[in-house]
Amino acid sequence: MKEWAYPDARRFKVKEFDLLKEGTVSLVILTVIVLVIAAFAGAPYRPTVTNADIATKDPVLFEKTALGYIDGSEGIASYGPPYNNGWHGNVTGVQSLSGFSPQTWWGTPYPVNTAKDFVFSPLAKLAAASANTSLQNALNTYQSASYAQQMIWNKNYRNALTKATVKGSQLTVPQGDYGPVQQMMQSELRFAQTGLLSGVLGAETNQGIYRWNVQNDLLFLQGDPLHQIAGKLNMLGEQWGINHDEQTYPGPWWLTPYTFLYQVPPWSTSSSGDQLAAYTVGVLFVLLIFVPWIPGLRSIPRVLPVYKLIWRDWYRMKNKSGGGGGIFGNDNISSQTTRRGGKSHA
Repeated sequence: MKEWAYPDARRFKVKEFDLLKEGTVSLVILTVIVLVIAAFAGAPYRPTVTNADIATKDPVLFEKTALGYIDGSEGIASYGPPYNNGWHGNVTGVQSLSGFSPQTWWGTPYPVNTAKDFVFSPLAKLAAASANTSLQNALNTYQSASYAQQMIWNKNYRNALTKATVKGSQLTVPQGDYGPVQQMMQSELRFAQTGLLSGVLGAETNQGIYRWNVQNDLLFLQGDPLHQIAGKLNMLGEQWGINHDEQTYPGPWWLTPYTFLYQVPPWSTSSSGDQLAAYTVGVLFVLLIFVPWIPGLRSIPRVLPVYKLIWRDWYRMKNKSGGGGGIFGNDNISSQTTRRGGKSHA
């Protein structure tokens, strides 16, 4: 019998194969290789960044971060939904396009009060567990003071941190009018250095034995600490970071359209850049789906004959054979097959 076939196929032998067997063998071999490499090289990822790491290696950065949670200067403090309603009326994280803001539709399902959750509550637990009445008095003094007075203490201590000296993991600031803030911040620092702060933050969002929700522990470092680390790894937004992996491996290339938009105005300059980029990519994706039905767009392949480059081998053979009409070549080109024992041999 005759079969229409791609002419080049006649140059190769036909051989039976078991797809299931080959897939299973390949999987077993790869699994063994991965396990052997993992046993000697370990996981190909950087160690987890913890509160204890930052508090020990960079006490000034840690105290600036903790201070930002009681003076509202850290982004998460005034972020808005889904975490909170801002900081004393100031909301910085809500994105909206002409009043359209899905971010606000569900309110605050993941409530975070940074002053209470990240500073006051952990320090209160520390004071109670260690019978530290001095620390408890400092907390009471700060919380009973007026907001204006709190901001004065916070500002003074933030300025002092620019002149702080660090010896080992100990931080010292010049004398000043800091009220109870200095004792609170240094207690928070020492608490974090022991590694216990993460446990307390995790306990706030997990009432049972198991830790399913580590929101507060993760959010504590979401500001400057993680941004500084991300900058060193070229993973910031302005560094096309969404396309990068933390090692030298390829990152999520499928997010390239988003990160490209983040580099050019108006997406890079808009306060609602994330929302704008998502809608832009969504519209482009819908257009791509409906290209076959959109007049003008559906004619682009004819105007830009990229298909001829892709199918250049077929066109080359077509021209040599005189331009027959078969989809895989000239209709006059065929391969003679002979059946032997139920098998086909080209």
